[in-house]
Amino acid sequence: MQEITKYITENYLEVTAAIFGLIYVLLAARQNFFCWMAGIANVLIFAWIFFNSKIYANMSLQIIYLIISIYGLYVWMSKKPNVAVKISKMDNSYRLLMVVFISILTAISYLILSNTNSTTLFVDSFTAAAGLIATWMQARKYIENWLIFIPTDIILTIMFYTQELYVTSALFAIYTL
Repeated sequence: MQEITKYITENYLEVTAAIFGLIYVLLAARQNFFCWMAGIANVLIFAWIFFNSKIYANMSLQIIYLIISIYGLYVWMSKKPNVAVKISKMDNSYRLLMVVFISILTAISYLILSNTNSTTLFVDSFTAAAGLIATWMQARKYIENWLIFIPTDIILTIMFYTQELYVTSALFAIYTL
């Protein structure tokens, strides 16, 4: 028990970010707009953690998530009929477009990060791109966001584990489930 307490004490930011991440997912599943507030706290803390871990694409993604979280909060709270959205499915051509966007964003991120000391260049670039698209889809309440989030979360679980971010790895394993 003492080792667990010591680990939590030494990694309190990671634990705090993970708690906000769990709150975010639970509230998002219930379509509660407070999910975006928990998401904002989550992304701000993870941006700092990923910067210190040299996981730059996912660090940058946290800043983009911040913007998307503010957008999601606005959309989900909106009472305007042309802004408020309901859970829906994308048509097939839109799905293909999401794959193209993920590919393009992965390539751009990879090129930008290729001159850094990133320790997980391709995986970081790909998961950041996929996460960005999936989060936008979630803000628009497209049910297919989970088709991107689940495989991305599996990859992130492994990546964070190899980077010794064990609490974050466990969080993404829970996201996968």
